[in-house]
Amino acid sequence: MLGYSALKTGIAWLATSVTALALAGPVQILVTRTSAKLVMAAGMVLLGAGTLWATQVPAHGHFWANLAGPLFLAGGAVFAFIPVTIGALAGVGEHDAGIASGLLNTSQQIGGAIGVAVASTVAATHARALLSQGHAAAAALTGGFQWAFWVTGLTALAAIPVTFLLIRRTELARAVAASLQRGPSEAAGQYLDAS
Repeated sequence: MLGYSALKTGIAWLATSVTALALAGPVQILVTRTSAKLVMAAGMVLLGAGTLWATQVPAHGHFWANLAGPLFLAGGAVFAFIPVTIGALAGVGEHDAGIASGLLNTSQQIGGAIGVAVASTVAATHARALLSQGHAAAAALTGGFQWAFWVTGLTALAAIPVTFLLIRRTELARAVAASLQRGPSEAAGQYLDAS
């Protein structure tokens, strides 16, 4: 909507990437010293809050006034990704680590593809409805994106109770203990490989 070039768009997304990079080390420490479930839930809160904040971005907003905050908050998704990665790869033998990492990557890619399909369908459908009602193209597209953000943001928040209901405390505790035995640098390397 703002007519950003590919380069300017990439630079804008650095807000999310730099936040995730800055938080990766502290998150790993939190996972090993506190409840991994709480860290995972915090990640979903940050991701959901950032996405829902993006529903308020107007058609002709500005980066610092309207986009920077949601993008920085979205970097908090690392709070969810690191515990998931530790849980998925802990307890896996060295000879099976490549397969486990591949399965984790595949599940993340499939989940991302399904998410993009749902979000883009919601956005396009609502934008078309707004256009047919006589709204300007910019307002219609923004309205479509806002609905897509509502769906994805609420999905992220819905993952919070799922985290507490489906993840067994003992299994996750064993995964965290196993990652501690390997050492922080190796566990972080596995996270980066899986990302």
